[in-house]
Amino acid sequence: MRILVTGGAGFIGSHLIDRLMAEGNDVICLDNFFTGRKRNILKWIGNPYFELIRHDITEPIRLEVDQIYHLACPASPIHYQYNPVKTIKTNVMGTLNMLGLAKRVKARFLLASTSEVYGDPEIHPQTEEYRGNVNPIGPRSCYDEGKRVAETLAFDYNLQNNVEIRVARIFNSLTGDQKVIYYKGDRLYYETFEECYHRIHQDISDVSVPCFNPENGEMALKPIAAIWKHKVTKKGYEIGTTWGKKVKITEDHSLFTRDENGLPQAVFGNQLKVGDDVAVPNYIPFIDRPLEPFYITDKLEKDGLAIASEDTISYLEQYRNKIHQYLAEKGVDNRQYFSQIRKYEAANRMPLELWQYLGLPISGKEKVVAYKSSKPIENYIENINNFLWFLGFYLAEGCLVDNQKGYQLLFSSNVKYLEKLVKIAKDIFGYECEIRFDKEEKRAPSVSISSKLIVDLVVNALGFGKNLSTQKDIPDWILQLPQKQLVQFLQGFWEGDGNHDAKTTGSLLIFNSSSQKIIEKLVLILAKFGIVGSVSEFYTTVRKGDTKQYKSYRITVQGLDDYSILNLGNVKQTLQAKTTGDLAWAKVKNIEAFDIDEDVYDFSVPEGENFIGGTYSICCHNTYGPRMLENDGRVVSNFIVQSLRGESITVYGDGSQTRSFCYVSDLVDGLIRLMNGSHRGPINLGNPDEYTILQLAQAVQLMVNPDAEIIFKPLPQDDPRRRQPDITKAKTWLGWQPTIPLQEGLKLTVADFRDRAAGTESHRQE
Repeated sequence: MRILVTGGAGFIGSHLIDRLMAEGNDVICLDNFFTGRKRNILKWIGNPYFELIRHDITEPIRLEVDQIYHLACPASPIHYQYNPVKTIKTNVMGTLNMLGLAKRVKARFLLASTSEVYGDPEIHPQTEEYRGNVNPIGPRSCYDEGKRVAETLAFDYNLQNNVEIRVARIFNSLTGDQKVIYYKGDRLYYETFEECYHRIHQDISDVSVPCFNPENGEMALKPIAAIWKHKVTKKGYEIGTTWGKKVKITEDHSLFTRDENGLPQAVFGNQLKVGDDVAVPNYIPFIDRPLEPFYITDKLEKDGLAIASEDTISYLEQYRNKIHQYLAEKGVDNRQYFSQIRKYEAANRMPLELWQYLGLPISGKEKVVAYKSSKPIENYIENINNFLWFLGFYLAEGCLVDNQKGYQLLFSSNVKYLEKLVKIAKDIFGYECEIRFDKEEKRAPSVSISSKLIVDLVVNALGFGKNLSTQKDIPDWILQLPQKQLVQFLQGFWEGDGNHDAKTTGSLLIFNSSSQKIIEKLVLILAKFGIVGSVSEFYTTVRKGDTKQYKSYRITVQGLDDYSILNLGNVKQTLQAKTTGDLAWAKVKNIEAFDIDEDVYDFSVPEGENFIGGTYSICCHNTYGPRMLENDGRVVSNFIVQSLRGESITVYGDGSQTRSFCYVSDLVDGLIRLMNGSHRGPINLGNPDEYTILQLAQAVQLMVNPDAEIIFKPLPQDDPRRRQPDITKAKTWLGWQPTIPLQEGLKLTVADFRDRAAGTESHRQE
């Protein structure tokens, strides 16, 4: 069905569009963006079933549609009183234009009217038969009387021209374990969406993500306009595809299939079927940050480090007075001064802190040593290629062990590669080690590196573990290495892995790991070369004779014209799948439904509207967005914003006037039921639970800022004293009633406002 929503970029309209799109309709959004926001419907831009038209409905427009949801009109006092003549014109001329369109194309027309047609009511609760108590010349009359005229026009068009109409009188409304890859500045992060949200939501000014151009499928880095967090209770789907890729999405979150022209087309998770094509990246752009030669002392905590130099003795003599001053500042007694100097001389080293205190230069000839260690190592790492090979080899074959003497790196592998390890350790660190053989041949040959500094550098400083954790990972900075450095790292990993032989070498490229984290990062690294690998899971034992099996992961790469890792920057891959630009089309192999009752997250990416997420990388479409404006003058937004800002909560009058509050998803459901039902209305849509303004203020105060003061000001002219809908007709005719209570709706709305108050929303404004 082809559906027009006027005011579709507004608070209610955008939620309605989400629902209509999820149901598979063609939707046209018409909005002049006076109060609407493009961010509310950004996720649909580019979808072939969605069209955005910037238009003022006070001017005629010719369209072909089946249904018209007429929501266009400022709905808050601040906005509709800003230009009262414009508000009247929107309600009268705009409604005339939309009714004329409905008459011409024989479309069904739904008018979003308002509870304000009842004015300051003299009966309670308000039924649809009540004619109201409205001041025709008051400050609110441009809206109140405007909506009353709009209802009159709708019924006159129905009587005179047989236009099918529906009239809803709306009472007040309220409103990641999946991995993502993104940049903050030029630094890459690969982490769960929840971790991403907590890291960046207060400042997204320099955040970008890899995404594809919808017109040609080419990948590029684009800035995000927003990151969103939203609590949902609904069904989700875990989608599994060829190449072992997986992603968990909500039922109204989209992946991308191919349209008739081979271009990506968003499709909802609940519409995907086994055998469908979905887009995955076979190339991902990265911001390169090469690893330059460095001093180990620049990477490690300085406490406990010492510098060993052939010039130590001469420096101790040359700076005797200044060293005395340093020791005195450290609380060393004068009687111990010469004893401390002799210790420096005997060890031929001095603390790094003292070295820097003296202003001594650090060059490539000094060595660094843990102060109580007897084994200094080279401080300057110059051969970066060998160093990256060492890191890759450790990642594949090394492990962190704790013996009685402290932590050490232990490597077990083929003798050929252990010999290479021994040579490289000597080259880059000046560290002497040897291969150890088990005389009983029950264990593989091994090499141990017991240097505390090398352990700290690899595991902690460079991020291949964390806090001496035995759980290894590929740190994000590795992914940003240029291709010429990455191949050295991959070569070390491949040689350390050892699960390859003459039968596979030259026809397959295989990487194995017991860590899914490592395999996920390797998938991204391969995508930097434009290579897609297939991920599989298998079980293996640690050594021969063991019965316990452990889960492991494997990447298998096929279709390369050259399987030499050092040449990956020049290889081409032939896939057994169709491609579009930088996208490859994976087949959906399985779909598993599950229930979601938690926060979900999303990026908004203008001109892209997609990002990379899930396990092993799938292209994902956008889903959610905040809607309610902070400055719309409505009581809910006023109270929440004031509380978040630490301001006093302003209650007008004595707070005894009442309102009803209906959560937006309930309202949208009611509008759709009314449009597709057999009753023209008017029908009240709202929550029959009645709350005083003071009760609402106290609820927000308790939820947001218990220390906030509630102050009272004079009641504005014509402010209605009571507002409560009688929804008997909605229950009887539509089978509708609200399901979300005020406390639950307030929690969700407060969370949304809290996120924006933290700084995100300022970057989303148009």
